[in-house]
Amino acid sequence: MTADYFAPFFASILPVRVGFLDRSATRQLLANPDPDYLLDFAPELLDEAHALTNGQPYLIQLIGFHLTRHYNTQVFEQSRSRNAKFTLEDLTTILGNPDFYSSGRYYFTGVWNQAAEQHPQQQPILVHLAHHPNQTPTQISQILDLDLKLTQIALNTLKRHDVAHHSKDDRWEISIELFRRWIIRQEPRNT
Repeated sequence: MTADYFAPFFASILPVRVGFLDRSATRQLLANPDPDYLLDFAPELLDEAHALTNGQPYLIQLIGFHLTRHYNTQVFEQSRSRNAKFTLEDLTTILGNPDFYSSGRYYFTGVWNQAAEQHPQQQPILVHLAHHPNQTPTQISQILDLDLKLTQIALNTLKRHDVAHHSKDDRWEISIELFRRWIIRQEPRNT
C-alpha cells in the first residue's frame, strides 16, 4: 500500500506495535483458526512452526495457508487419501517449495528493503548474520570492515524492528529463522 493514492489515508493513523506471539498463541492460531477447521496438527509441527517464525503472526498464517493448500491439493485435486493431521513432513514439503517464499515476498522484501532505507550497514550485517549467527558487534564490524559505532547503531535498529536480537553476552542473530533462510535463498542478489 505504498502507492501515492493511499498517502492521505496514512497521514492520520497511529502505528500500533504487534509483537511476536508466544508458543501457545502460535499453536492456537495454526491449529484452531476457526471452530469449523477440521484439520489437526502434530505437536512437533506446532513447535517447529513457532521455532521457524518466532511467533511472527504473518508467517504463522503463511505456514497455515500453505499447509491447508497442500492438503487440498493432495485430497481434492490429486484424489489421494491421507490423514487429516499435518506432520513435520508436510511442513518440510511446503518449505521446500519455492512458492512458499514467493507468496511471502511482501513480508521478506519489506523487511529487507526497510533495512536498506535506515542504515546502509544493515543489509550486509543481515547477510553476514544469516551465515554466521552468534557474533558480537566487534566481530561483525571487523569482518565486514565497518565502523563499530555504526555497526552497533545498525544492530540496535534491527533489534527495535524485531529483525535481530542478542544474547546476554552480546552475540547477535536474526530473530526469525524463515527470514534468515530467505536471505540465504536470495544470494547472490543480496550481496
